[in-house]
Amino acid sequence: MNTIYSFVNGQVAIVVQYWVEKYEEVDAGARIDVRRAELYEGSHHREGAEGHRVLPVGDGGIYRIDLSHRIDCDVPVQRYHHHPDFRDGDVGPRAFVPELSAHPFEWIERRLLDLPALLVEKGHDDLAKSVDTEQLARSMPLIKLAIEASLEP
Repeated sequence: MNTIYSFVNGQVAIVVQYWVEKYEEVDAGARIDVRRAELYEGSHHREGAEGHRVLPVGDGGIYRIDLSHRIDCDVPVQRYHHHPDFRDGDVGPRAFVPELSAHPFEWIERRLLDLPALLVEKGHDDLAKSVDTEQLARSMPLIKLAIEASLEP
């Protein structure tokens, strides 16, 4: 069982986990999703029972970064990429960016610290307004640790 890390900020969750994807080839590594999070009212019989529910990719997926390696060959092949075009509950095609492959943690940190702009770019102005950028900056060291921990099973 893999550990899943979730960082909720406003109505947005950054979800980090190790994953294996099998198709014609086998990729594995750290997956970073930006998803919608909804306020959960919880039980009304006691204060503090509320929380957030992170929506699955099919319902709440906005953006994804994969730090993956092809693992079904003798020498693992790095395949770091992102999925900038979520549509109809699917991640869309992979986009390979040289800077992401060369400096993955710096690239990811810049992209995530600019989360409100990313959300506006993806058509989620309402979610962008909910993000506390100061809290996001304070959480970034923990997010990076979660990514490092998720590179391997």
